[in-house]
Amino acid sequence: MQSKLSGNHLCQSSRTVRWLAAMLLVAILAISFNLQSGEVAVDERFKLAEQALSEGSIEQGRAHLEAILKENPADKDACNLLGNIALSQGELEQAKNYYNCALDADPLFAEAYNNLGVLALKQGQMNEAMINFQAAVKIDPKRADAWYNMGQILMAAGQVGPAEEYLRRATRADPNHAASRHRLAVLLLGLRRGDEANQVLEEAVKATPDNPEILFLLATVLDDLGRIEEASIRYQEARSAGNTSPVLPLYLAETQIKLGQKAAAKRELRTILDSAKADAAVKEKAAILMKEMGDDGTE
Repeated sequence: MQSKLSGNHLCQSSRTVRWLAAMLLVAILAISFNLQSGEVAVDERFKLAEQALSEGSIEQGRAHLEAILKENPADKDACNLLGNIALSQGELEQAKNYYNCALDADPLFAEAYNNLGVLALKQGQMNEAMINFQAAVKIDPKRADAWYNMGQILMAAGQVGPAEEYLRRATRADPNHAASRHRLAVLLLGLRRGDEANQVLEEAVKATPDNPEILFLLATVLDDLGRIEEASIRYQEARSAGNTSPVLPLYLAETQIKLGQKAAAKRELRTILDSAKADAAVKEKAAILMKEMGDDGTE
């Protein structure tokens, strides 16, 4: 009897051990799942924040990011994005704190240095801005926006040579950085180096064929170089791409007149004369051109 009782007891104990082992395994799996779920939740929350910001829901995006920092105060991406939000809202000291938070988490975070540079620019601290931009390109030499920002500062300071070098570094770092090519072309035009400006803009168009500002600037350069037919085509491409410069129809009409396309030129000039938004000086020039073609602009 005793033996039987012991056997039952052992059987029950064995079942209990197996049950406890199974429960322990479930608990371990649950812990593992919760940890993984937490990581996914952070990623999902960051995606939700980015989506909210892209849709213009600033406060919703901020709330998602602050929730991430509550779980992980060293999340550099959340710190950096919160800094961008604060900067866009004019909360400059708060932005600085967030960018420094990102750098505390990762001292080699080039983007945060670039953003601190932009912040310093807004505060009028040019030397501080340059220090941060230089730190960004030291960490990441392909940081085109930092090279571009330094070029802008030097252009404003009249330091044309170094500005040109930094803008060229920006275009080499990122051939698709349209703003760098645009500013470099403007600088070269100011130095009366039209052929070089044209080359820079042609390369920019290859990289970003639908950029309306670059197409328009290229058209004006070609116009100045006497390449009228090419200029006319580029003016039309710029307008198709969305350029709304008030002088574009006038410049286009001028090229069409030179090419003997008087009917097309008259259409452009009538559009200017009929527009309530056209500048008075542009209208006056359009009226003069119409008269020169034997048309007073009236139907």
